[in-house]
Amino acid sequence: MSFKLSKENVILWTKKILICTFSLFLLGLSGALNIKAALGSDPITVFYEGLSESLHMDIGITINILNAILTAAVLIIDRRYINIGTLIYVFALGNFVNLGIWLYELLPISDSFIVRLLASLFGCLLAFIGLGGFMAINIGVDPWTAITLIICNKAKKSFRLVRTIFDASTLILGIILGGTFGIITIFCVLTGGSSIQKIYNVIDKMLKKMLKSNCEN
Repeated sequence: MSFKLSKENVILWTKKILICTFSLFLLGLSGALNIKAALGSDPITVFYEGLSESLHMDIGITINILNAILTAAVLIIDRRYINIGTLIYVFALGNFVNLGIWLYELLPISDSFIVRLLASLFGCLLAFIGLGGFMAINIGVDPWTAITLIICNKAKKSFRLVRTIFDASTLILGIILGGTFGIITIFCVLTGGSSIQKIYNVIDKMLKKMLKSNCEN
């Protein structure tokens, strides 16, 4: 009986890890599309891009190193926010962004404004789905969210307020460092929160049914 339960847990966690990784794959492709289209990105990606430009370092490596540093800080301050999903985020996201950039450059994509705009909007959709899936699978938060939660607890402030200040700060710093600010940045700021929440609700219901079915079988 214990072997059966152990086997079920292995299958369950394998599915969770695969879903988490695929969600981050979509998020990485999104970052690549927005970076290459050069019409702006979400605040954190603008910061990634700006930091990469100022350090003259590969964007994927920059993302992985920065997230590793943030995760190390979280481990020191409050390790309860760290889980396997956090570690996958740290080691996978930068590589997926680089993969997406390689694919974008490989394809014969026009440099016209319309094509770049469509690519960026598709990138935003991928980001919303990826973030929704990452949140719904619930096997750890990304280091940026972990830092936000720690500040919320220490300062006794709401998550919305702290995250707004955090995003605004990273956006401004990213622009100063050389990240691209554009219409897609404004689009992400205005629509990101509500879109991710709606997609999260849909994916969360789907995953609960799928994982519950796995446990029952």
